[in-house]
Amino acid sequence: MNAGEIGTEAGRIFEYNLPSSWIFRSQEDQNDFGIDGEIELKDENGKALGKDSVFKVQIKGEENSTYIHEGKTLSFNLKMERLKYYFEFNVPVILVVVEVSSEKVYWLPITNDENLRSKANKSENNESIQVHLPKENILIRKNDDLSGRLFSSVIDCWDYLNIKGLKDSIERYPMVNPLSLNKKIEDIGDALFKAYHQQLNNLLLDRNFTGVFEKASELCQSPIVPTKDQFVALLYYWQAFQISPFTKVKREILEESFKICHWLIKLARQQKSRVHRLIAIGKSRRVKFKFQLEQLHATHHSISHFEKGSLEHLIFNNQTQQLYRECCLSLQKNIELCNRLTKDGQYHVLSDLFVDMYASILIFRTIHDARGSKESIDFLEHWHKSMASLVMTYCVMTKDFFKVERLYFLISTLIKEDQKAAKEVRKIILSSLPEMEDGLDELEQSVLDMSEHKDFYSLSIEEQKSYFLDMAKNLGMDPDDSESEFGHIVKMGLENYDPTRIMKNCGSLFVHYRPGGLIAQSLRMHSAGGMHLLVCLKHGHAQGTGNLLTLLYDDSDGPNFGYSFRHQNCDKCSDCKPRSEDWSWSLKWYENAVEENKEFLNKYKF
Repeated sequence: MNAGEIGTEAGRIFEYNLPSSWIFRSQEDQNDFGIDGEIELKDENGKALGKDSVFKVQIKGEENSTYIHEGKTLSFNLKMERLKYYFEFNVPVILVVVEVSSEKVYWLPITNDENLRSKANKSENNESIQVHLPKENILIRKNDDLSGRLFSSVIDCWDYLNIKGLKDSIERYPMVNPLSLNKKIEDIGDALFKAYHQQLNNLLLDRNFTGVFEKASELCQSPIVPTKDQFVALLYYWQAFQISPFTKVKREILEESFKICHWLIKLARQQKSRVHRLIAIGKSRRVKFKFQLEQLHATHHSISHFEKGSLEHLIFNNQTQQLYRECCLSLQKNIELCNRLTKDGQYHVLSDLFVDMYASILIFRTIHDARGSKESIDFLEHWHKSMASLVMTYCVMTKDFFKVERLYFLISTLIKEDQKAAKEVRKIILSSLPEMEDGLDELEQSVLDMSEHKDFYSLSIEEQKSYFLDMAKNLGMDPDDSESEFGHIVKMGLENYDPTRIMKNCGSLFVHYRPGGLIAQSLRMHSAGGMHLLVCLKHGHAQGTGNLLTLLYDDSDGPNFGYSFRHQNCDKCSDCKPRSEDWSWSLKWYENAVEENKEFLNKYKF
């Protein structure tokens, strides 16, 4: 067969394998240099679907094709001049290679292939390039899955072109004519929502939070992106920040959260969207209540650390009562907003807000039971239960499985106190979604397993430190905040928390903690504040410090070289016997050891 016959046969084979709902229009008048044809999809009634269902095809025929990578890839030689021509189209271009001898049709999307674009930009027109077509990119008559795969690639190409058009507009702004720019914004609006927001969603699902922050910031700060799309991008930013803040400093987390809320409200006002305004207000009230509650919870439980009737107890109790009143006011505003959303039928906004707030309200109820009046306690319990049933009903009706599972899990945390706590919402779920019964049983069991009592001594060292870290942050003593004086004391206490590395060097070494001050008392952390002793139980050597224990034991690289405990006592001691390799310090072991050596340790007074 000559080249002309191969080309004609390739065209016939390609058209034969096309789905019947695809319209093929030949464009052979372009003398084989450019595009051979255009394809458009039609619906069941034979009506063309429009712009986004159109794409161009370049059909190339070969009598016998060349395969590489153990026969998994077809390799085709293409002129660079032709490849560059394909990239000039504002419509997706698909390269089709037909092996005439086997009548197999392979395809490759050209438009969104960044690798080919990069090579084309660096090459001369008179060069050629080997294009690789995966064998799975095959088109077979009456195979909907394979034709659907080709069409999905066409959609990806359209999204790529829309994004590329947006980027080009942003780069040329403000050189673009205002009228042309406005038209451009209108044209790309839908594509932006479908493409950029899908990208943000993919990044969030992949837990690529840095990617979410960067892409959302880019969209929100661009003068060309419509306000409604900026709002959605900022919601993705918000969600990523709630899961994984890019800072550990509590103050900075609070500042960033309120900054996001303020920005959401500003965008909602700009586009005059009532729904977006309600979403923004809900986020703002929820974050304010959450941070107030964390502080209230910490101070409420710290009061018991002080002797009743002491000045410290009085101060903490007054502060806690003030925080309690502020939390009550914030919760009241959230309840009013939930009731308003219910009245207005804004159930999608209500479900987001209530599911986010549910856990915080549970925590508040434990404090409210100790400080509130009986009437207010009964009201909150009834409202909380009724609203949970309403929101669960909506989530079940809309088949929002994520919220159904999350809310049921939270409600199930009450089962240990009240076995009937989840009975009503379980009935609501199973009445419409009976297939979820096994899943609900698993959620309940996971809650019961988590609820098994675990005393503080049985926690790992890291779990204990995490508890004190959270408590300190909520009390405003953030060890991650370099500007917090109290936080610096807590940070040192956490670094001194576990003396295993010191005490492992000798069985006679013992660290005796002597905490002191308001910080140590409010946290009840053995290593916070005060003066701590490093002693030798065998020879009676002792040194104290209010600084780091590691520097007290060995300051070889510091200014106290030669004067540390180790240099003065251990290096010249012949009785030094290291503890076993598997030995480690624990709080329970420490308290028993203090009691055992009480008489000896009481000799050291300061």
